[in-house]
Amino acid sequence: MKKETFSISEFANSIGVSVRTLYYYDEKNILKPRRDENTGHRVYEKEDMLQLHKIMTMKFLGMSLDNIKDYMQLDIFNLSFIDTLRMQESKLIKDKEQIDKVLDVIHRTIYLLENEKEVDHDILVSLLASMQNEKKQLELAKGIIKDDVMKKLFPQRAEEKMFFEKEWLTFCKRVKENFGRPADNSEVKQMLTDFYSLILDEVDMDSSKKLTDIFSVDINVKENEERVEAYIQEIERFVPTPFTAEEKTWLEQITTDYMSFLCNQKEREN
Repeated sequence: MKKETFSISEFANSIGVSVRTLYYYDEKNILKPRRDENTGHRVYEKEDMLQLHKIMTMKFLGMSLDNIKDYMQLDIFNLSFIDTLRMQESKLIKDKEQIDKVLDVIHRTIYLLENEKEVDHDILVSLLASMQNEKKQLELAKGIIKDDVMKKLFPQRAEEKMFFEKEWLTFCKRVKENFGRPADNSEVKQMLTDFYSLILDEVDMDSSKKLTDIFSVDINVKENEERVEAYIQEIERFVPTPFTAEEKTWLEQITTDYMSFLCNQKEREN
């Protein structure tokens, strides 16, 4: 004849939960066993097994202990349980999206570190922030950057993202290595040429175009210039620059000089 009652340890072993878990459920009035009148020890019965499975099932569905406690008082599940399940479904979908997003960032970061072996702290933090806030960057770029350019700068495929991130990391490293050198330095010019060519290739623009052509607004108009500046400042709120103030000032200056050099070169060619 099968045993009808169990001590707490026997009950825990038979279901595959810990004794501590059963203590906790008892304390929270979720599953309260009866007590032996003589010893005061907890005594579990076969009916408690079904109740525990009920708890474990709702826990599997991701329900909170408070919700589980409420449903443990009911003998039937009615239509209100559907609403609870739908709310839980919505929460789990959001959780899954977040988990998928984090896994994608982890995958891309591992790729970078495996290729580079070591990465400057500020550069990696900037890249991680950029990965984390891709959706926000896209929202901010609407109305500022041309739609077709946005699709190229914010690709959907992980391989394309990792390629651009690796190139950006390389550029950041070269900026820090060349910091302080004049714009006409051969390594500085090569650094800017490589990066400028990369951007042009990414957005399918030929060298006769200016980088300012990526904007959907005329930045020569003061109002639009202010919009672009506000956009850049907003981006930097979510994606910190990996450069110091001095490096940033230097980079802006040599980029201006480089662009002037390209314009003069094109005029001579024409």
